[in-house]
Amino acid sequence: MLDKIQTKIESLNTGKKLILGAGIRAEEFPKVQSLCESLQENGLIKIVNAQQTAIIIEKV
Repeated sequence: MLDKIQTKIESLNTGKKLILGAGIRAEEFPKVQSLCESLQENGLIKIVNAQQTAIIIEKV
């Protein structure tokens, strides 16, 4: 699951946004959130909005 999400993020064009949440099981969501935080720390994405069931990210 995380590999699919990371591939999708990497294929985004700069400035494009992606909503992550639908189809992600509740027990997998903390892993997705950690992945996004890690990618943000590396400067690959920006977390626009994070909630309990969804994260909106933007490719930078």
